[in-house]
Amino acid sequence: MPRQKPLPAPRAPISRVKLWSLRLGAMAGAPAIFFALLELGLRLSGYGYPTGFLLSSVHEGRPVFEQNNQFGWRFFGAQMSHPPTPFLISQTKNPGTTRIFVFGESAAQGDPQPQFGLPRMLEALLSLRHPERRFEVMNAAMVGINSHTILPIARDCVKANGDIWVVYMGNNEVVGPFGAGTIFGPQAPALPLIRASLALKSTRTGQWLDSMRQWFEKPPPEKSEWGGMTMFLENQIRPDDSRMRAVYHHFERNLDDIIVSGWRAGVGIVLGTVAVNLADCAPFGSAHSAKLSKSERSQWDELFRRGAEAQLAGNNREADTRFREAAHIDDSFAALHFCEGRCALALGQTNEAQRHFRAARDLDTLRFRCDTRLNELIRQAALYRRASHVLLADAEKAFADHSANGLPGNELFYEHVHLTFEGNYLLSRTVAEQVETLLPRKFETEEMVRYGIERPWPSVSDCARRLAWTDWNRLTGLTEVFNRLNDPPFTGQLDHDSQMGRVRADMESLASAARPESLASAQSTCEEALTLAPSDPLLHAQLATLEQSRGDLPGAGASARRVVELLPCGANGWSQLGGILVQQRQFEEAAAAFLRAFQLDSQDVWSLQNYAQSLAKLGHRDEAMREYKRALSIKPRFGLAWLGLGQLLEEMGRKAEAEECFRKALANRIHRASELATLARFCRGRGWLEAAATNYIDALKLNPADTMLHLEAGQSMGALGRRGDAELQFAEAVRLSPALAQAHFLYGLEFGRDGKAAEAAAQFSEAVRLMPELLEARMNLGIALMQQGHNSEALAQFEEVLHRNPTNALALRYTRLLQGKPSPEQGR
Repeated sequence: MPRQKPLPAPRAPISRVKLWSLRLGAMAGAPAIFFALLELGLRLSGYGYPTGFLLSSVHEGRPVFEQNNQFGWRFFGAQMSHPPTPFLISQTKNPGTTRIFVFGESAAQGDPQPQFGLPRMLEALLSLRHPERRFEVMNAAMVGINSHTILPIARDCVKANGDIWVVYMGNNEVVGPFGAGTIFGPQAPALPLIRASLALKSTRTGQWLDSMRQWFEKPPPEKSEWGGMTMFLENQIRPDDSRMRAVYHHFERNLDDIIVSGWRAGVGIVLGTVAVNLADCAPFGSAHSAKLSKSERSQWDELFRRGAEAQLAGNNREADTRFREAAHIDDSFAALHFCEGRCALALGQTNEAQRHFRAARDLDTLRFRCDTRLNELIRQAALYRRASHVLLADAEKAFADHSANGLPGNELFYEHVHLTFEGNYLLSRTVAEQVETLLPRKFETEEMVRYGIERPWPSVSDCARRLAWTDWNRLTGLTEVFNRLNDPPFTGQLDHDSQMGRVRADMESLASAARPESLASAQSTCEEALTLAPSDPLLHAQLATLEQSRGDLPGAGASARRVVELLPCGANGWSQLGGILVQQRQFEEAAAAFLRAFQLDSQDVWSLQNYAQSLAKLGHRDEAMREYKRALSIKPRFGLAWLGLGQLLEEMGRKAEAEECFRKALANRIHRASELATLARFCRGRGWLEAAATNYIDALKLNPADTMLHLEAGQSMGALGRRGDAELQFAEAVRLSPALAQAHFLYGLEFGRDGKAAEAAAQFSEAVRLMPELLEARMNLGIALMQQGHNSEALAQFEEVLHRNPTNALALRYTRLLQGKPSPEQGR
């Protein structure tokens, strides 16, 4: 018999621990493999967006870093996010260059005019003080962000080999992403959850999951796009809200992590406390103590009312007494402290005034300003980390020292936190003094030997020349701010009327800055600045705008092309070039420029709309219609796109669809002066005079210093038979631009229609003096003089018309009439 093989020994049974380990491994491994494959598939298909702040690119054959316009999508979503300020820097820093990054929110960015903000002013100060050294100051600040967003920006900027970081943040800590009063997702969640959610969204899988959530939680149209500070009205936060503890804790941790990231990268860090408008910015929101009874509230209201009336009447002692009595009942109401502060100032009680104004800020329930606690955390961080090359630029103290009564106000701020040119200079000077101490020791020693220790800092006028700051820029900034002040929460402030009056007066005092001679002077200033910085794209952009305003379209086009050569990653530069090309009727090139702008910023519906208009001008109606619809899919309430689409449909004979688009255009107006004016002109052209007048009036609310808007509004009102309103508009145009002959002429016509011959003659006479060749004005002056019986003077005007234009039949008729001769018709 063959020998049988021995049976294998039985396997030892698997232990329960090992069995469950294998089962758990399989359970975890399967989802991990699934999500890994999903992530790979999404990336290969091109889904999603990059989440780093810096993107690698190539410019003129060298590797560079440029801004990621989609960086904010993780925090705000695509439609709510603002892109960073465009920049382009070499990945390899040149020898002898000091590279500085400025981190922060809109105040650090320089809003409303970033070309004159902290980063630009800081670069101007350092370059003028140390001309033999090159400084690169990168604007890494963004609108609407806070420390949760700034931390990943700073960490990503480590790879850019910076020398110094400047951190100026704190205004948006409550209202920004993950703050206690935010509208952008959860409010003040635990820090580990915040960071885990951001890490997940850095993957394409996380972005896909987030898009699914947004699809199911789709907000109403009015909350689906950026609406400015108005969006936060329902998110008021009391100082004693329990979520504020999380806000301060998150800020402290994020700030420390920013410092650690910089320390590990070997950079010096300047931390800035945050200055805000105390004296001239009433609280945006106020709340009573939750413990206040109904009877106490009634008593408080009466005392506050009596105090406010006394203050308005100039009786500050009486007002102070009533406010103190109200405070004894409830002193948690922010507006009360603001009123008390004003009383204390009027009574010469400076220390008391400072205490109340600071309390008004800290008790404000719409928390758009950095408060006392946040600034203390910044000071503590600088003190604790001072040995690690962390220095404090105490802007809050510097602004107080620079201001009357230690209370910063309108001389340094446009509104609550955004800085005027002078405010940006003061902030930058405060920061620059600390930056200078972080420069290499060898560099400092050479400077001291060459120039001496007492070499002065550049003045504000030196920086104005370097950055080409003129009254024209000041007027532009004030106009933007005036637009904002027309919206809540500004309209709810106690001092809103005085704010509006101040800005309107400032705008009117600068009205001459928009005149041809002033624009020519501004252009010369800009050209002079470019001789010192010929590769400055922002100066070239400013020059292009000035040339365009003066009608030099070839020059403007050349300057705009230089902008996109120097900064090809900037959507605004391409959009500006497109607008100039449209004026030159080069629609094909304009379309390409607008398309490039939209490719760089996929939420830029303005460029997309202009792209559609250019396509329509080229006769590409189907493509134009597609782009209008794409713009409306991004911004459904974009009135100008509805208007353009309606005009296109009307040209195609689709009248009913066109009328529906026009209706939507009027229902979804863009509340910016230029867009309202566009809509008004469209309505006027179609004979919709009531709608035209309404839009002109609304445009003028946002830009009351625009003479041409007043003239157009007056013509529309005159056509409606609203004589009084028309006269008011023409009178305002004449007051704003007394040297504009057209304004006097139209004002005279309105007087003439109203039967006011003497007043009409006065306006026509001034029009003729300003523009002798304006024959219409001469003719009407002659008629007005005839109506008053001044026949010889009237005859002189008609004869002058005939001298300049012998074929003028009406002038000939009146001349013969006054000379007692038969007219040619009578002779025949």
